[in-house]
Order: sequence, then structure tokens, then C-alpha cells
Amino acid sequence: GPLLVAATAGTTDAGLIDPLPAIAARCSAHGARLHIDAAYGGGLLFSDRHRPRLAGLDAAHTVTLDLHKLGWQPAAAGLLAVRDTADLGALHQRADYLNADDDTEAGLPDLLGRSLRTTRRPDILKIAVTLKTLGRTGLGALVDAVCARAQEFAAVIAADRALDLYDTPTLSTVLFRPTGAPDETVARIRRRLLTEGRAVLGRARLDGRLWLKATLLNPHTRPDDLAALLRLVEGHTPA
Repeated sequence: GPLLVAATAGTTDAGLIDPLPAIAARCSAHGARLHIDAAYGGGLLFSDRHRPRLAGLDAAHTVTLDLHKLGWQPAAAGLLAVRDTADLGALHQRADYLNADDDTEAGLPDLLGRSLRTTRRPDILKIAVTLKTLGRTGLGALVDAVCARAQEFAAVIAADRALDLYDTPTLSTVLFRPTGAPDETVARIRRRLLTEGRAVLGRARLDGRLWLKATLLNPHTRPDDLAALLRLVEGHTPA
């Protein structure tokens, strides 16, 4: 039988969440370990409104979180959470220049036990300060805000005949494209907006077509900001 199943809670392109409870039940039935990549969607845990969509996450043996997305942290603030700390045993390596027992006994902490990356900057401090300052409630409000903006943005796109919406957003990513435009035009619009310094849009290839990707992570984004973005896209689309 399977040894390990990796599920996703928030895909990069569309923010989709796998059916976690069903996957967890299947893993339990077959004795397989479950890893959940919640790099993007894990931020929903902060939100009372959206947390139920991560039902089944607690069944995972290991979970990855990337708080530079729905956690408003630097890009290096990734986390691996384990249910059983024995799973971290493989990381307990020893090197005399880092873990000398007599130095430790003299009050000098070993570096390897503090970070996987030893002398690199401790990004965990930024996460800790953010959690201490905003708390789960404060971060949850930010998550709710960007998810709401994404729903509003998608509704505006869906009502615009000149634009195609990929689907109702699951998290805070909205995929859209000018109606009838070839992929080459979509790619050219994205590059032009970027090089002109007007907008930074991602790109995603789904269902055989290229889509513009707007990942909304600024809770202060207003509807008129998003309307201006759509005007830019439409203004760069050949008639």
C-alpha cells in the first residue's frame, strides 16, 4: 500500500483545496502517512469564518505553511509543523564545531539546535512578533479582508463581457483573461504592464489557456484600485 500521501490546501495557480477529510480517511484506512502542503491555504486557520474549509488538516502527520502569503511575512518565513516531534529526529545532526559539549555547558548555545540554517537570519522572530502584535484575531481579519476583495473582484470580472473569469476564487487568487484573446496576447499584456511599472500580474496555464493571475494580499486594496487594474488590462488589449 501507499507509504505517504501529499495533499494540497491552496494550490499556487488557483488556490484550490483538496478534499482533506476524504484523503485523511483513506490514509488512515491504509496506514499511510499524510503530508499536507498548506503553504498558501494554511492562513485560513487564522480566520473564524474560513477555518472550517481546512477540516481534515489536523489529521496530517506533517504540514507545511508559508506565511509570506496569508501571514504577511518575509519570503523566507516557511514552516514545517509536525504532529510527533520524533519526526524531527533526523535533523539532530552533530558537528563538533557547532555542538561542542563543553561550550554548551559553559553557557554558549549550539547553533545547529537553533536553526536548520545555522548562521542565517532567524525569520521566526518576525513571525513571533507578528503573532504577538496582531494575534490570531488580527491576522484573521486580514485574511477575511483579502478573501472578500477576491470575491468582489471576481464578481466584477464575471459581469464584464470583455473579460473571462476562470472560476469563483477559493482563496485570494483571481484568474482572468481578455475574452477571445490568444495566449500570446495575454502574455504580452502581462509583460507590458510589468515593464511599464503599472501592474504586477502573475500567469497560470489551466484548461489549455493562459490566464492572468491577481493574488490579492493587501488588505487595504480598494474596489477602485481593482477597477483601475481591469482598465489597464482592457486598455492594452487589441480591439
